[in-house]
Formats: sequence, C-alpha cells, structure tokens
Amino acid sequence: MFCTNCGASLPGQARFCNQCGQAVGAPPSGSPTGYELVPGEFEHPSMQQMNQALRRSLVLNRMAESLSQKIGKPWYESCFNSVEVTEKQYARVFELAGIAARRIGFARVPAVYIEADRGYQSNTYGSERDSFVNIGTFLPKLLSDRELLFILGHEFGHLKCRHALWTTASMFLVGQARGNLMSEGILSYISNPLKVLESGVESIISSWMRVAELTADRAALLVTGDITLARRTLFLLYFRSRKELDEVDVDAWTKQQEAQASTVTKVSQLLTSSTPYLGLRLRALDEFHASPRYAELRDKVDKGSGLDLAPLFDEKGNLKKFVRPARPPGAADRPPAALKVITGSCPHCRGGIRVTLEGLPAQGLAPVTCEACGKTFPLDMDRLLGRKPAGSAPARPPEKPTVRKVPAVAGGCPDCGRRFALPVATLPDKPAVVIRCQGCRKRFRVNLDPVCKKESPRAR
Repeated sequence: MFCTNCGASLPGQARFCNQCGQAVGAPPSGSPTGYELVPGEFEHPSMQQMNQALRRSLVLNRMAESLSQKIGKPWYESCFNSVEVTEKQYARVFELAGIAARRIGFARVPAVYIEADRGYQSNTYGSERDSFVNIGTFLPKLLSDRELLFILGHEFGHLKCRHALWTTASMFLVGQARGNLMSEGILSYISNPLKVLESGVESIISSWMRVAELTADRAALLVTGDITLARRTLFLLYFRSRKELDEVDVDAWTKQQEAQASTVTKVSQLLTSSTPYLGLRLRALDEFHASPRYAELRDKVDKGSGLDLAPLFDEKGNLKKFVRPARPPGAADRPPAALKVITGSCPHCRGGIRVTLEGLPAQGLAPVTCEACGKTFPLDMDRLLGRKPAGSAPARPPEKPTVRKVPAVAGGCPDCGRRFALPVATLPDKPAVVIRCQGCRKRFRVNLDPVCKKESPRAR
C-alpha cells in the first residue's frame, strides 16, 4: 500500500501517511475538483522500489534536507542567467505551460524559467515546497510548440511525482553540475561530501534518476497524447538537429537499437549516464503506449481536463493563437502604408516617375508634376486606392469656360481720352451715333460707316 500523494510505503491499516501527513485515499492538496492524475497511476513499475531505496539511506536523506535549505528559486535566479516565463515574457511558453498544467491536473501553473546557460536542456529544481522548471533557450527555437509541450509535460511529471528535490540532488552529485564551481559551493554545506559519494549514494541516485526519467516520459505522453510526436521530440533532444531527424527513420533506428541491446549496453549506461539511453526511453514509451493502462489514463486526462489539443495547434504543430495570418502574394515586398509609392511613366514625356502617396489627398484627382519635363498631370486617387474598378475610364478635369469674343467698336473720348467699346450687335443701322463719355460726361459723335460695312449682317 502506497500514499497517493508522495508515494511512501504505508501499513495496511494506515489512515494517514507518516511521510507527508496526507489522509489515505484523499486527493493531493491543490488539485482541481473532480480531476486528479495520481502519480501511482502512471509511474514506471520500478519507481516505488527506487523511492524506498532513497528513503532507506539516512546519509542521502540528510544530504537532501541540507540541499532543500539551500536551493530554491531565489538561489536559482541569482546563480543562472534566466528569465521567468509570464504572459509578457516568452508568452508562447507560458501558454504551453498552462495547457500542460491543466492536462496533468495542477491547480495552478508551476514556475517556469528560460535558462541561457544550458540551451538544449530542461530540468526540475527545488524542494518539495519550492520547486520550479527551467527550459534551455535553444529548445523553443528547435522544437515546435507541440513538441515543446512534451518537454513541459515531462518536467511537470517530475513535479507531479515530487521528484524536484531528488532531481536537484542528482544534478549536483552525479549529473552535469558535478565537478563545477557551483556544485562545489553547494557541497561545501554538506559535511565530508567525498564520503557521501564513496558510500554508494551515487549509484542509488543514478538508478533512481533513470527510472524517474521514464516516469516523466509517461506523464509527457499523457499530456500530448501523441506517440509519434513523443518519439520525434526525444530524438531531437538527443541529436539537437532537425536535419538529422529528416535523415533518420526513427522506427527503423529503434528496431536497430533493440537488436543491438545487450548486457554490455546496460552496464555501459549504468556506469556512464544518469539518464536512460535514447533507445531504452523509446522502447519504454512504446510499451506504455501499447498497454491498456495508457488507454484508460488517456481517456481520463481528456475528459478530466476538458481540453482538446487538436483545435489549439495548426498542421505544423504551432499554437494557432500566436500564428500570424498569411500575407497575400507579394505583400511582404510592399512598403508600409506611410511610405507607399507609385511608379509609372509621365503621359507627356514618357519618362519614369516615382510618387510618394504620403501627403496626397485620399480621394479625387491629385496634381503630379513630372521632374523630367516639368509638366503637371492629374492622378486618380480613387482608382489607386481601390474605390473604382481598374477598367473604368479615368476622370477628366473640369473644362474651363470658353469666352466668346464679340465684335465691337472701340475708341477713346476726344476730350478726356477714356476708352469705350460698343458691341456691333447693339448699334443702330445708322452712319453715326452720339454717345456720352463715362468719364467726363460729354457727348461726342462716333462714325459707324466702316464698322457697319465690315461687321453688320446688313453690310455683308
């Protein structure tokens, strides 16, 4: 009998867990009402045995307690180049973290950081009370959104099973942090760290870590629900290149690894790696996917979380929420609206012209001057801005009213010299006419014989 909250071994008649104090049969605190994915449901068969081995080691538990007092989010933020994922920082990763948390049954999204120091790795750090996840900066660039969801599901699987403390201990004692300045700084808080390593603790943690990775892979598969995606993502994590993925058939490669599996391979993994080899991880994941247990848990996750992944991602595996709409052909070459230009030729000299639309009227006819010939011609803005069909005739500028010249008798006043003009059509049919000057008001005689003979219809 095991505790559903922390996995500790319990007596048959126990009512409460001696390790975490959780009531037997009660869902873990913080889980959403009506849905809880219990670690014991998806853990690797060897996980409970490994947990018991860790708890039986008094030296290891003292070391874990010392680490739990030193390692937390403040320590992590001060020692590593990292950025916490929020709605405004790495918004895509934050959205994926929310999806993974909901699928795995968390009440809130765990803290996630993007770390620059180890670009292709992801890890879970902290203690049972203060745990968090870090994602390398290269992973969001290498992986699609749905592939990155598998990575988050894997790390959240560690959190779900309360692996954070022991994964931290593994990283500092037998993992990649061993031997560097940071690990020495942490180990200096532990009395006689060399004695800890010599006592066989390293072997215990390495064995536990390999089984914990297989357990977290199962959680990630339940989060994504896609075995093909899971296999592809694991392959990319190890080879770190999509080009390699395009060159290799993952199914054929896995079968090749199964044929080559031997005792030597297992011993090599035991001595050289704290994480399972890729071939082992793929085989273990395939076995879990083919089991009836996976089908039951997959149905539980889909119904319990109430979250269908298919509508959230496009065919390339990216979140539709963050995919920009496709531009029409050639749209990428167009300048911004404020800098749009029109090119063509002058209707007078046929020379090339380039006109910036900024500053021109939004409708009607805009006068444009050709720099080559200096002549001005109208530009139909309605047609350019799509308000008129392309085949419609261009609007013509309004014609100026024509002034018809009327024949007249003109001259000047003989006294003051003021000019006068008498329309021929209004003159009487006489040889002469007397008019009054508009200036000096004096009368004088105007001879009409030459005009009448030239302009009058009667004279013609």
